[in-house]
Amino acid sequence: MRPHPPTAGQLARPARRVAWISLLTAATACGPGPRVGVVLPETGEAAAYGASIKSGISLALEQASAHHQTPAGLQVTFRDSASDPVRAAAAAESLYDDGALVVIGGVTSGEAKVMIPVADRFRRVLLSPSASAPELARISPFFFRVFPSDELEGVEAAEFLAITRKCRTVLILQEVNAYTRGLLPVFARELASQGARLAGTLRFDETNWSAALRRACSGGGPDGVYLCGYGDAILSGLRALRMLGYHGTICTTSAISASSILQRAGVLAEGIFFPLAGLDLAGPDGPARDFIGRYRAAYNLPPDIYAAHGHDAAVAVIAALRGLSERTGAGLRERLRGLTQVQGVTGPIAFDDDGNIRQRPRNYWIHNGKVEEATAGQQ
Repeated sequence: MRPHPPTAGQLARPARRVAWISLLTAATACGPGPRVGVVLPETGEAAAYGASIKSGISLALEQASAHHQTPAGLQVTFRDSASDPVRAAAAAESLYDDGALVVIGGVTSGEAKVMIPVADRFRRVLLSPSASAPELARISPFFFRVFPSDELEGVEAAEFLAITRKCRTVLILQEVNAYTRGLLPVFARELASQGARLAGTLRFDETNWSAALRRACSGGGPDGVYLCGYGDAILSGLRALRMLGYHGTICTTSAISASSILQRAGVLAEGIFFPLAGLDLAGPDGPARDFIGRYRAAYNLPPDIYAAHGHDAAVAVIAALRGLSERTGAGLRERLRGLTQVQGVTGPIAFDDDGNIRQRPRNYWIHNGKVEEATAGQQ
């Protein structure tokens, strides 16, 4: 978190820049080039994530164009899912029908789940920048993601609470959606295997959940609370816990790390922990440092992890399209599977047999209003 984190409105500005890149590459090509679709929630409840991801994609496209790394005639088309899985699937179908070899999309696990069968039917690639439900990558060989599976995040969060923070009892506050349905079973199994006890699960869609939380936290309450959901649900849980004066360990999901969510959280987020894979915003070397500098120059804002994963999704697509001899979904799929020497801003871009990125999350926390990696002493 930084003094002026981006909002969804601020990050909507890159649309003009991307359109310019698409028109330029199309105009200078000798013939029709490869088509890439992008489906993001630019409006609706997930717009904060879509805005960050779009800004990262835009920057990657501009950088590749400036260095003459984009395939000749590359055409990029953006569509708004409005945070609606049905609309996301329809947008993907339209883009594939218009000839897109790949769609970057499926920002939420709910959107990805209904987009994958469409990609499979067209035998075209769907590359998600952020969907993390464990079962997604096993639905189709045409699905890839640059965001680690919840199989890793769930284990990391449970181990952190049970081992690092020595929590013997943990209460779950759950937003019910595809994301949490994939994440929570992994978290609960690992928590039990480490000898901690689940104190109960409260759902945000239950009537009077805040009153139930007050009862659960009375008399000392659980040692730890796991806020499992997307940004708005996390904020609701944080407000309730702060009002109760809860002093145990609060751990949440990587969904907290969108800049606009952190901005809205403010002091409520101070001291909370969460697993996160990828960009070290404190000043890393190499591609990450370059990305942070370019992002600040372009938007006068610091990037968040979703911008970084959006950037790397575009980098992966551009790298796979370069030199693609067989312009088919199957040909592009094999190119993505074979990536080994591509360095993204979140780390090396390489996929396993299930289409998962080969990266692992680390523990972060909010300290003095900033996102920092949690060292052993801080934990």
